[in-house]
Amino acid sequence: MITKLTEVIDNGLCCNCGTCEGVCPTNAIKLQIDRQKKEYIPVIDKSKCNNCNLCFNVCPGHNVNYKELNEFFFNKEPEDLLIGNYLNCYLGYANDKDIRFNSSSGGLVTSILIYALDKGIIDGALVTRMSKENPLEPEPFIARTRDEIISAAKSKYCPVPVNKLLREVLTSDDEKIAVVGLPCHIHGIRNIEVKNNFLKNKIVMHLGILCSHNDTFWQTDSLLNKWNIKKEEVREINYRGDGWPGNMIIKLKNGEIKRIPFSEALSQHTLWINTIFRCLFCPDLTAELSDMSFGDPWIPEIVETENKGQSIVIARNKNVNLLLSKALNEKQIHLTSLSSELVKKSGFMMESKKRDICARISIRKLFGKPVPIYHTSFQKPALKNYLRAIFVYLHAVLSSKSILKCLMTKFASIEIKLFRISGDN
Repeated sequence: MITKLTEVIDNGLCCNCGTCEGVCPTNAIKLQIDRQKKEYIPVIDKSKCNNCNLCFNVCPGHNVNYKELNEFFFNKEPEDLLIGNYLNCYLGYANDKDIRFNSSSGGLVTSILIYALDKGIIDGALVTRMSKENPLEPEPFIARTRDEIISAAKSKYCPVPVNKLLREVLTSDDEKIAVVGLPCHIHGIRNIEVKNNFLKNKIVMHLGILCSHNDTFWQTDSLLNKWNIKKEEVREINYRGDGWPGNMIIKLKNGEIKRIPFSEALSQHTLWINTIFRCLFCPDLTAELSDMSFGDPWIPEIVETENKGQSIVIARNKNVNLLLSKALNEKQIHLTSLSSELVKKSGFMMESKKRDICARISIRKLFGKPVPIYHTSFQKPALKNYLRAIFVYLHAVLSSKSILKCLMTKFASIEIKLFRISGDN
């Protein structure tokens, strides 16, 4: 008999978060890159597995009980369906000009981590950088210095198994740790914290990144092919930086540096054919279960004028709200209040996450396929939401074949136009 985690993997519900590897008590699970699917797959060593099913029980791929988790961590269910529980919303950036310019959107996450480290609020932060040895692969690690935190700045548009480092968090000395992750990473950690008070006390800050979906490694591969860059030529890759919205910067081993504008470099980021399949059924754009959330301010008034970088911040409890206030007073960061309504204008995926996702789950059920268990409310889908759901679902299934994936990329402009109206009521 083998762990029920295989059901998650076989049904395409793995979100590549790494929770299973990080929590396995017998070290029986390792995430490895599947070179065909171009994403991480948990590989289970049957000789080590004792079938405790802890990995399955905390896996966010199949279960995120929003009702239970909100009540456990916030003592109530959220009044705002789109944003989740929160106290205040802000718009801000790092006062350090270099950090601000060389981050994805204002450098707030980097500055707040450095401030918390300097003040002894944390001893380290679980973050991600791109590997020096394998520059196209992410490297989660615990940063314990200012320079290490800065090395993890910028977004990574590829699968990132952050939570596999939870083993190190659980077995390290009595340190206070902050975690930076996507909604799925936060889901996995919260699932464990409900069961493990030791981890709950060790992780003192959960910084969530707004996320519409995550990309497989196929996106990066296809972009390199588009610009005639061979993988073995790449010395370093930065998906964001150089102000806002910035450039994708690729440094080659021959010393050449290629800078590609954000809009061009990540044009395929909007394509569902590049998406990790499980992301198609995630209803959480704003990392609702984090302590505070950060994301690009795609608000029309800001997009027209901003070029250095700012970030939306959603503070969800008193402790982080106080931390932000202290960092502001000590001039480490700049913050201004932002209404929740403007936050909701920051992304065309905002309502799609509560409306289109509901329709997609319904379509998947029609095919007799397992769906994630959420225990949360959705917005009622309209006819167009169901039509989009059918389009996305079939598109994702067909594009599982690499030949079809390449052909379907040619229809990118049609797909982008369809989803630019996803936030419509």
